[in-house]
Amino acid sequence: MKTRLAILLLLPTTIAFAQSSGFPADATTPSAADIQQHLTGKAFDIKLADGSMWHVQYDNSGDYDFKSSKGFADHGDWQAQDGKVCSKGSKIPYSCNDVRMKGNDLYLKRDSGEIVEFVEAR
Repeated sequence: MKTRLAILLLLPTTIAFAQSSGFPADATTPSAADIQQHLTGKAFDIKLADGSMWHVQYDNSGDYDFKSSKGFADHGDWQAQDGKVCSKGSKIPYSCNDVRMKGNDLYLKRDSGEIVEFVEAR
């Protein structure tokens, strides 16, 4: 009985964390130049709240490659704006998403409101 109660008490906290839609405290709005420097020529792995993964490669010429662990892939153009990453793929429509930085960590707010972290692929 005590174990069930403990699990039920922890469950709302876990769900609230997974559905968080706010940027981390003290995160700042990066300039376009900062975003460009952080992304250009690098690949990132991004874990979503549902457990699936994205892999995104940003090249030096403004192109990107996108792959999802669910089998979807796309290729297109990207650009940095102050506080935003904008992209247009061959399948993904044009979109600009808010980004914030905390230290060297970059976070993006998806169209769904979910906040995801860019983790550099090694």
